[in-house]
Amino acid sequence: MHKFVKALCLTAGVLAIAASPASAQGQNGRGACKPSVGVSYYKTPPGKQDEWLALYKKWHFPIMQYEIEHGAVASEKIFASGTHMGEPQWDFAIIITSPPPGQGKKLDISRADLIRKLYLDLKAYTEGEKQRWALTVGHWDEKFVELDPKEEPFSVYWPLDGGCKKDKAE
Repeated sequence: MHKFVKALCLTAGVLAIAASPASAQGQNGRGACKPSVGVSYYKTPPGKQDEWLALYKKWHFPIMQYEIEHGAVASEKIFASGTHMGEPQWDFAIIITSPPPGQGKKLDISRADLIRKLYLDLKAYTEGEKQRWALTVGHWDEKFVELDPKEEPFSVYWPLDGGCKKDKAE
């Protein structure tokens, strides 16, 4: 078990380093035709996890369901931490997968209008979201860019032009 925890910590450390601004070279055109994967991490006060989940389910989950049902988002999955870990600590990770660029549908309604449509009592919605964020003591988002090991050159530094078009190394 100790080896597993050590490997998990090492993996988390590598991901944290890879996602840092100094390592953000994956934006050089890589993953342009792949689904977008974003992870939002949330940290809550001890003993408040269920309250946070209830607020999320009531005030934010319906918005995500609308986006999924209308093709703007492919999927949303909510995870709880399965271990006691070092830094960074989080209680929930929400993974949102969006369709590849140009393949997702644009919503026929603005985010503000969607909130008005889903929640007739805007005061209750606002108070619920305030409470959820009051229970959020830490939050950060990561965006993952998929790399293809078959792509040449296999590099985060070599720029790709034209979205999915692959350039050849000179």
